[in-house]
Amino acid sequence: MLGWPAKAQTPSPPPLDETARLLENLLTRMAVKVKVGSLRDPLFVIDTGAERTAISDRLAAELDLAPASPVLVHGITAAEMTQTVALPRLDFSGRRFANMTPPVFPHEVLGADGLLGLDVLSRFRLTLDLRRRRIMMAPSGPDVVERGIAFGRASRVRNDITDTRRARFGQLILTSVQVDGVDAVAFVDSGAQYSIANTALMRSIDARIGRAARQSIRVYGVIGQSLMVDSGAVSSLRLARRDMGATPLLFGDLHAFRVLGLVERPALLLGADILTRFSRITLDYGQSRIAFGGLIRRPTPLTPPTGVRSP
Repeated sequence: MLGWPAKAQTPSPPPLDETARLLENLLTRMAVKVKVGSLRDPLFVIDTGAERTAISDRLAAELDLAPASPVLVHGITAAEMTQTVALPRLDFSGRRFANMTPPVFPHEVLGADGLLGLDVLSRFRLTLDLRRRRIMMAPSGPDVVERGIAFGRASRVRNDITDTRRARFGQLILTSVQVDGVDAVAFVDSGAQYSIANTALMRSIDARIGRAARQSIRVYGVIGQSLMVDSGAVSSLRLARRDMGATPLLFGDLHAFRVLGLVERPALLLGADILTRFSRITLDYGQSRIAFGGLIRRPTPLTPPTGVRSP
C-alpha cells in the first residue's frame, strides 16, 4: 500500500491531510460494500498488497468494537505494532468471516471505512476490469466450479496466464518477468500507485547495460512511514508474454521485499502505473493463477498530476 512519491529530497512527512491525498490512486478507489455488524454498506477498498484486512478508527468507534491485542503489521515500507479490535463478523460476497481482529488505521489515511487484505481476498477469484473500473468477485478453490472467466480459452481480448507461486502471506508471485533482459519475479499490489523494483534488480540492470541517471524521491506507506527510493526508467519490460516497452520505475529495498524473501534476487512490485495498462487482470488465489487482458495504454510520467483527486 503505497502513496504518491513526494518531491525529491523531501525532508519530513507531509501533514495528515496531504498524506491522505497522496495515498489516493485509481485502483485504491475501487471499493466494495461489505456488511459489518448491523451496517450493510461500509466501503472497503481492495488491496492485494495488504497482508490482512484493516478497519478505520471511525467505523470501529461507530460499532463500539472492543480493543484487542496489538499486532505487527507488515507494510510496504516498514513493519509497525498496530492496535486491533475484535470484529465478530464480516460478510462479503456471499461468505462470512468470523472472529476477526483487524488492525485499526485513521479514516483519513485509509480514505475508506476499511480495506480488504489477503486474509479475505485469498478465498476469491478477483477480476479487476480496468477499462470499465469494475471489480468482479467469485469464490475460488479446488472445491469450486469455475464460471465466468475461463483461463486459457480463446476470446477477442487475449488473456495470458503467467506462471506463479504462492508467497508467505498468500501473495501470487509471477515467476516469468524480464526487465531490460534480466530475469525477475513480481507481485501485484493494487494499493500501490507506482511500481518499484528492488536494488538487486537495479544492480543487475546496471551490470548488463550500464548505470542510468536516477533521482531520489521519498515515498510514504499507509501506516505512516517513509522511504527514500530512486526514480528512473527501463527500456524493456516483458510481462505476461508481452513486451511493454520503455517503462518508468522506482528502485528501492522495500520492507515488503524482505518479508517475501525477495531481497537477494531481482524482484518487482507491480503498482497501478503498470496494472492500468491492461484492460483486465484476474487474480485467482484459490487456483494460484494470474491472467492479464489486453494492453490499453502506454506508460505515463512518474510525476503525479497536481491537484487531481481520484473520484
